[in-house]
Amino acid sequence: MFERVKLIQINDHIRLMNDADEATGYIVTGKEKALVIDTMNGYEDVKAIAETVTDLPLIVVNTHCHPDHIFGDIYFDQVYLHPDDRELALEYMKMPEFQKAVAGSGKKIPDFLPVHNGDVFDLGGLELEVFHIPGHTPGGICLLDRKDRILFSGDSIIEQTWMQMEESLPMADFLAALESLEPVRGEFDHILTGHTRERLEDGSLYEAHKQAVREVLEGINENDTVYEWFGGTAMAHPYGKEPRRIVYKII
Repeated sequence: MFERVKLIQINDHIRLMNDADEATGYIVTGKEKALVIDTMNGYEDVKAIAETVTDLPLIVVNTHCHPDHIFGDIYFDQVYLHPDDRELALEYMKMPEFQKAVAGSGKKIPDFLPVHNGDVFDLGGLELEVFHIPGHTPGGICLLDRKDRILFSGDSIIEQTWMQMEESLPMADFLAALESLEPVRGEFDHILTGHTRERLEDGSLYEAHKQAVREVLEGINENDTVYEWFGGTAMAHPYGKEPRRIVYKII
């Protein structure tokens, strides 16, 4: 039915949306409402995809402002986004190719509603709490599903984290944000990241990721490697198995 987006069932009320291995979103259904977490690249109608899974009212939240997480927002009227990422999101949505696609579809940029640390999305029998994790972007968030013991981490906790971007915060700020999750570490066993393709990550990714960020901050770099990305060349700090790395400095 959809050419790019593949639906993968995580459990009886969580679906992963794999957008051609380029981006990932989620549909989480409660008894009364459903939550769409990230809308991916926007090439296909995310609302229509969600409606193949549930007929419950839809709430939409972006984990952060990067194009591969927000461009599908055009299929919705309102989307939750942390205020610290709002202006960046609007800047990305000024990209000519995005503007052309929007004009051709008859869609429009949605209204961004603020979401803050400590907010809770109550879906009916299932709640997800918001944790503000500034680092990859200023307004990055994670969402904790205590019932399923899953942390939806966006790009804040992920095997390959980009911290070399202009909008990325200092590494010390990122480490402090990650450490703010320590009080709830005992409440998740698994992680679903902003680019998970089909399976849950073990919760231990949190500790490994946090330690790698600490090593970058402390200058432990003897095994660091050159990393090529669309913006040029950067340095990367590998940790554990491929593709785990913290990309941290343009060179």
